[in-house]
Amino acid sequence: MLKDWSDVYLIGVPEIDEQHKGFFAASHQLYEGILGREGKNAVVDAIAFMRSYAEKHFDTEVDFMRRHEYPGLREHLHQHAAFFRRLDELENDLMIFGPSEDLAERALDITQDWLIDHIADEDMLYALHVKGRAAG
Repeated sequence: MLKDWSDVYLIGVPEIDEQHKGFFAASHQLYEGILGREGKNAVVDAIAFMRSYAEKHFDTEVDFMRRHEYPGLREHLHQHAAFFRRLDELENDLMIFGPSEDLAERALDITQDWLIDHIADEDMLYALHVKGRAAG
C-alpha cells in the first residue's frame, strides 16, 4: 500500500532527510509505473532512476557516517548492498514476467517499506550517534 511521506521519518540531518523524501517519491513513481503497466521500458527507466537515486543517497550517508566515525558503518554498507540485490531481482523478474500487480507490490516492499524500516532502525542509529557525540 502506498504511504505518504510523514515527518515522523525525519532523522534530523537536513540533507539526508531531503534525500529520503526524494527516495520516497521515487518509490511511488516506480510503483505507479508497474501498476499502470506502462511497459517494460518505462518501468526499467523507473528502476534505473531508483538505482541512481539510491547510489547518490547511500554515498551521502556513507560520507556522513565516515565524517562522524559511526561504528556501525560496515553493517550499514551490507544493508545498502542487500537493497541493490533486491532491486536487481525486481528488474530481473520484470524482464521475465512483465509488469503486474504482484510486481508492483514487491517494488513497494523493496523500496518504500524497506526505506521506512531502514530510516527507523538504521539511519536513526547514526543520527543518534552524531547527536550523542555533539552533546558529549
